[in-house]
Amino acid sequence: MAQEADIFERIFQLIREFERQFREQGETDLSTTQFQALSILEEVQPVTAMAMAGLLRIAGPTATRALDSLERRGLIAKERDPQDRRIVWLSLTAEGRTVLKRETVRQRQWMSKLLVGLSAEETGILQELLEKLNVQAALLP
Repeated sequence: MAQEADIFERIFQLIREFERQFREQGETDLSTTQFQALSILEEVQPVTAMAMAGLLRIAGPTATRALDSLERRGLIAKERDPQDRRIVWLSLTAEGRTVLKRETVRQRQWMSKLLVGLSAEETGILQELLEKLNVQAALLP
């Protein structure tokens, strides 16, 4: 159990540092959840607000707050379904695409700095381990 606790603490520290760096270095004051939402919309749009909460793996009210903020900033557009007004469709705006591209470049630069101390072999091993952990996490209840 000590090993699991140590791994948890190290991952948690890295997540906290990543989120701190993400907030402090960004020009647009995006949260990691908001950034993920923009990334998802670039890949899959339009998507319903309800589906977005599922894709983000967060509760509906939390997703609503993040999406409302993105809409107020003009980064996403919301449109009610003409057949079923309860359904809200989300899409990325031109400004949302611009912000996403800028933040993606910034994130990749930060990641490059983070990984500079690893060899190519270590980077490959890290990728493999992260993939295994992501698959395992998705299978957990």
